[in-house]
Amino acid sequence: MTDCAEAAMVLVPAVPFHRFLGMREEVVEGETRYLMDFCENHVGNPLIRTFHGGVLASFGEVVAATHLARSLARVELPACSTLTFDYLRPAFAGTICAVPHIVRAGRRITTVSVQLRLDNKLACIGRFLFPVGTADLGGSA
Repeated sequence: MTDCAEAAMVLVPAVPFHRFLGMREEVVEGETRYLMDFCENHVGNPLIRTFHGGVLASFGEVVAATHLARSLARVELPACSTLTFDYLRPAFAGTICAVPHIVRAGRRITTVSVQLRLDNKLACIGRFLFPVGTADLGGSA
């Protein structure tokens, strides 16, 4: 079993792609943080050993969906309708820490922001929009 797969066992994701990411979580001062260790499958630039941008964006989306599902006490992950992802600096090999935050929970759309940090430096910021179904509003779906 790879290091990524072993790390994923802590979170026990239901989707094979989530196991590929190899994410785990921890709670620091009452705040849930999600971690992803660099693996050879995550390489974007092999010369300088950076994370692939698609892996970072995917990790951010999974974190946003997981955070929102837990906030709504749901078992299934919600589907993201729109995402904006800003790459601020190269994410070199190491451990990426993702900190999610629900920016606004509206009647039709919920916005979740995720900061990805490497060595406590901001590497990327993602904003993810999730449609709110009528079931979330107390109506029938």
